[in-house]
Amino acid sequence: MNKGTLRSLLCFGLQRSYRHQRTAFRLYQALAEREALAQRRQLLLMLARNAEKSAATHAIRLLSLDAAVPQDLDTWGERLWYWLLVHSKPQWVIAWIEWQQQEDAKFYFRLLQHITSNN
Repeated sequence: MNKGTLRSLLCFGLQRSYRHQRTAFRLYQALAEREALAQRRQLLLMLARNAEKSAATHAIRLLSLDAAVPQDLDTWGERLWYWLLVHSKPQWVIAWIEWQQQEDAKFYFRLLQHITSNN
């Protein structure tokens, strides 16, 4: 795989991770707004801030690669998933966010494996 392909895959992964973190940010905020217990609300707001910071980190990396930073909820499918999750049980929302993060980590791990196996 050449450098251009690796760069494209890295940009794809960063864009996907950016969208996932922005969605997580909005979902954690929505959960916090619905939460009656102050301690849980504060925890959800802290998770929202962490997701927002992660999204910002991905955006900075994309910009440093001269790649586009995607729009939030730019597809119909993303908007539908967001609506469904906002109206779901909090534990389902958190499980979905964790699953997305695991999928992103797997992508980067596979990319790293490919890079190291070809060097």
